[in-house]
Amino acid sequence: MNRRIGFSAGFTLLELLISMTILGLIAVSIYGVVVLGARSAASGERAVEKARRLRVATDLVVRQLRSTVPLKLPSDGQYEAFFYGEREQVDFVTAAPQKADASGLAVVRYRFFDGTLSMLEVPLFEAVADEENHGLDEDAEALAVTLLYDVKSVEFGYRRDDGDGDNWEDEWDAAEEDELPNVVSIRVEPEADDGPNWYHEIPIFVGVFNEISGEEDFRRRGRTRVPPGERSARGRGGDDGDDDDDDDDDDD
Repeated sequence: MNRRIGFSAGFTLLELLISMTILGLIAVSIYGVVVLGARSAASGERAVEKARRLRVATDLVVRQLRSTVPLKLPSDGQYEAFFYGEREQVDFVTAAPQKADASGLAVVRYRFFDGTLSMLEVPLFEAVADEENHGLDEDAEALAVTLLYDVKSVEFGYRRDDGDGDNWEDEWDAAEEDELPNVVSIRVEPEADDGPNWYHEIPIFVGVFNEISGEEDFRRRGRTRVPPGERSARGRGGDDGDDDDDDDDDDD
């Protein structure tokens, strides 16, 4: 009796190779999509962070420069008007300190150095105690906060009369000018294509108001201020003078 031998159904070697090739192509495609998505997410996060940092930096610069205070600080035994600006750096007194626990007035420095825009802020009482550097020495520079990275250049400009148009000064020393600029311009150019790119003209409220009203920025109010080192000596001299007057009265 003949028996029919049955064969179970299966895949040929060619079918297996084709299937594995298709699965490999699908896996490679999925991997490429995942990698592209991860790179896009990381790039988007970097772009958002750069935009956020630029917004915070510009808001801070505009707010503090607008709130510039015409103040005289002690220097070499006398009080001098304080606002000093260069092409890549500006020092001034502001009524809008940025620290969360800060209040009152502060001396601020914005500086372009080594591809970054940094900010250094010193409370006014510390600046007054340091007649030579006003708290803006090399040790303090180490505590400066970096506001912007990937910066090719930062240029400040200064103008007194708002009608001067494009007549910008590269430097401004209030001790010599005896007045503040009306407007300070800042131009930030990026090192990379996606770096910070910003230009703004910032009016200084005190300078603009006094230009309109005809008042002097650093006008004297009341008696002349005396440097701290001379106050005690004058006080002692005043006491001696009072004693002399009392002696004269006694003689009378």
